[in-house]
Amino acid sequence: MTPVPGSHLTPDDLDAWLAGALAPAAQEHLAHCPACQEQAQTEREIIALLAAVPRLGPAPGFADRVMARVSLPQPTAAASLPSLRQRILASRRSTALAASLLILLAGSMAGSVIWTLGHQQTLAALGQWLALQAGQVAWIGVRNIASNFIEQPWFGAFKSFATHPGRVGLAFALATAAYVAGILALRRLLALPTQQVAHVGP
Repeated sequence: MTPVPGSHLTPDDLDAWLAGALAPAAQEHLAHCPACQEQAQTEREIIALLAAVPRLGPAPGFADRVMARVSLPQPTAAASLPSLRQRILASRRSTALAASLLILLAGSMAGSVIWTLGHQQTLAALGQWLALQAGQVAWIGVRNIASNFIEQPWFGAFKSFATHPGRVGLAFALATAAYVAGILALRRLLALPTQQVAHVGP
C-alpha cells in the first residue's frame, strides 16, 4: 500500500480548501487520503446545508405594532411639576409659605454675595492660610515617606548601585527593551487574523 504523503488536513486546511486556497502539499495529500477526502466532503455538505437555510426576519409592520403597545412613563420631575403647582396655588396659606421660602432663599443668596464682596481680604487671608497648612502637611508626608524609604534594609544596596552611572544606564536600557518587547508582543496578540472566512464553493 502506497503511503499517503504529508500529514492529515487541519481545520484551517479545510477552510482553505473550501475557499480554493489550499497549499499544493496539502492538496496532494488530499488527493491520496480517503479519510481527509471524506472529512472535506462532509465539511462541504455541512456548509451547503447551512447556506440553504432561509434567513428569518420579522413580519412587515412588526416594529410599529410593538412600539404601539409600549407606554413610556413620564419622568418623575415632569410629572411632579403640575401637582406641585396645584399644591402651591391651592390656598392662600400655601402660596404665602412658598413666597416666604423663595424670599428667604433669594435673601440668603444676596447676603452671601454682599458679604463676599465686602470681605475679600478676609477670604484671601483664609485661602492663604489653608494653602500654607496644606503645604506643611504635604511636606511632612514627603519627609515621612523619605525617612521610611531610607530606613529600609535594601536602601544601602540601592544607593551603592545608583552611584554607578553605568549600572543605572544598563538597568534603564534593560527596562526599555523589556517594555518595547512587551508592547510588540501585545500588538501581535491583538492583531486581527488575515485569513479570510471561507465561503461555499460552487
